[in-house]
Amino acid sequence: MDDVTRIRDRIDELDQEIVRLLKNRYENARLLGRIKQQRHLDYRDPEREKIILRKIERAATSLDLDPNLIRPIFDQIFALSVEAQRDQPEKSAKRLDQTRILIVGGTGAMGRFFARFTSQQGAKVKIAGREINKTRTAAKEMEVEPGTILDAASSDIVILAVPMEETVRVATETASLMTTGCLLADLSSVKTGISDRVAEKIPKGLEYVSLHPLFGPGVDHLHDQVILAVPYRPGQKWSRLARALQGGGSKLITMSAAQHDKAMAYVQGLHHFALISLGLGLDGMGGEPKTQSLRETEGRIVRLLNSWDTIVGIQQLNPFLPPVRQKFVEVATGLAQIRSKQSSGLKKRLASNVQKWSRKL
Repeated sequence: MDDVTRIRDRIDELDQEIVRLLKNRYENARLLGRIKQQRHLDYRDPEREKIILRKIERAATSLDLDPNLIRPIFDQIFALSVEAQRDQPEKSAKRLDQTRILIVGGTGAMGRFFARFTSQQGAKVKIAGREINKTRTAAKEMEVEPGTILDAASSDIVILAVPMEETVRVATETASLMTTGCLLADLSSVKTGISDRVAEKIPKGLEYVSLHPLFGPGVDHLHDQVILAVPYRPGQKWSRLARALQGGGSKLITMSAAQHDKAMAYVQGLHHFALISLGLGLDGMGGEPKTQSLRETEGRIVRLLNSWDTIVGIQQLNPFLPPVRQKFVEVATGLAQIRSKQSSGLKKRLASNVQKWSRKL
């Protein structure tokens, strides 16, 4: 490929990435705008803008960029952010208007995310946790109400954000308090042996949908995020929650429990297993030098530690994962013994897999 064409293609890729980053910033600014609106704060904060500009100027200087050329760009970004903060469609904010929602496990990271999201969508949110003082503190921080599992009796929707091994017990206990026609939802990363047992144990008059957000709790908004849904007994309450999730920008994908666990055996289970194996295999590495690619991989391995209990739960509880792991071990063992004349066949297999991944559904 000609150098001019190659470099132009790379610049095009960078332009697309800049647009994606601006969109992410825009969505975060919209979220901030909702909070400011609730707290009656001004959309524009001149002092905050000055602090940002000083940081940007220092960063530009360190990268041999002229700060005077960068500043006008950020003036436009600030204007875009103010527009985003004012972009608070009344209809969007009211998708869960007056819906009574209880988040069990609401003091945890994912519980907090759903408490914030549903509250911003107009719901009356309560959170329940193991420790009452921690629950009160978390509720105050998120401007929702502290509660207990007993509040399930007066809730339209109850979302369980509890460890996988606790899901069946907590679901059964919570469902026994709920009113016929209300929705119970959990966030378990494995469905077989968990959500199917919940469906059997809880009253038949309840709606029940098992969800799986394919993102971590560090996410601030739902734009472009994927949520998997296994609808056991969907109804009107689920339809309302689904519209809110989709209205927030998420992609909602419906599937069966078996389809979910088979897919997650690769998407999460094998992926995590490979990263853990790599992290353990890097124990003989010192510090620098490192490639940018390795730095990015190290970041992914570090993030596994932040969700370790969930990671281990997936490895132990997904029934479709053991044969997938075993095949991976066999492939890795074979790769360690590969000969040069076999490399072309290996490349073809890898290229075939890449083609499958890249195929648009």
